Amino acid sequence: MVNSPVRAYSALLVVVAAAISGAVILSGFVAIDFVLDTVTVWGYMAAVGVMIVCAVISWLTDLPGILSSEFGSGGQ
Repeated sequence: MVNSPVRAYSALLVVVAAAISGAVILSGFVAIDFVLDTVTVWGYMAAVGVMIVCAVISWLTDLPGILSSEFGSGGQ
């Protein structure tokens, strides 16, 4: 398959979404009162949902392979 910028940046978008939702989930373990006041329960549940969707996308596509072929050094 030909490498395309859409494929590369879509994979990067999935990683960024997972990182942001992971930060929200992690902050829920550190300071739950602050998170529930700012993000609310629905936002916290949405972050968990986004993390699950990102995991499924990563599982269905070879996300690490796409990222390493598009953004990696390729052994050079």
